[in-house]
Parts: sequence; structure tokens; C-alpha cells
Amino acid sequence: MNEKALIDELRKPEYSGLTDQQAADAINAKTVVVRRPVEAIRVQQTATLNGMWGTLGIARDNPSLSDPPRGAARAFIDWVTAGWPMDVDKTQVQTMAADLIRFSLVTVAQIDEIKALANVTLRWVDHAGVGECGIGYVQNARRAIAGGLV
Repeated sequence: MNEKALIDELRKPEYSGLTDQQAADAINAKTVVVRRPVEAIRVQQTATLNGMWGTLGIARDNPSLSDPPRGAARAFIDWVTAGWPMDVDKTQVQTMAADLIRFSLVTVAQIDEIKALANVTLRWVDHAGVGECGIGYVQNARRAIAGGLV
């Protein structure tokens, strides 16, 4: 139980008018969005459904296409088929995506759909390491705040 995170949260003005039970319920219901690397299978599924995968496969296999576009298509497909999670916020991945757009192999909307996969919604109590927050935790944290112990 991360008591400091709970105390810091309960210091926020949105909890000041709530009963202990209401505060516990609000804390348990709170969510946060975090960015996570995306499993390769999810990238491939989305790329297939939005039309990227087929277009990139054609570009990769087209010997009459110049090397930079072919190489960009090959890099994306090789990354995904290797099974590596894709950290869409990583500079190298952003560069790869920008190249695919620059060579008109994919659209910004298609890349945005892949990037959106990195958004994961978590319960705040799990993300902050608080765990399920009961009324007793709120009471103890509020006593610590009122007593100036933290």
C-alpha cells in the first residue's frame, strides 16, 4: 500500500467535501491513461484492418520500387513479424512512421491508429500502488494529514 500516494491524492481539493466513503469510492473509480509498448500482434491486427499491412507488403515486395520506400516498408513489417513490442513513443519508431508517411505508403490517420494502441487505461489505485482503497485507508490518511504527520 502506497500510503504517500493516497495522502497526496486526498490533499486535492476535489476530495475535501466528500465523506470518507465517498472519497474511497471516488479514488477507486479514478482512472489514468498511461503509454505502454504495444504487442506486435495488436499492431499487425490494426495495420491489417486499416489497410496498412497490405500496402506495405506490396511495397516491400515490389522490385521496381526504389530502395528507401521499400526499405521503410520492410523495416515496419520485419519489426512486427519479429514479434517485438512496439514502443510508439521511441524515436526510432517515430522516425520509421514518419518515413512511411513521407513515402506516401501510409496515411497520418493510419499511423495515429497504431499510436493510439499505446494508450492503456488503468485504475489509479493500481497505477499508484495504493491497491483497493477502503474507508479505513481514507480515515487513516486524513488523520495523518490533519495531524501534520506528513
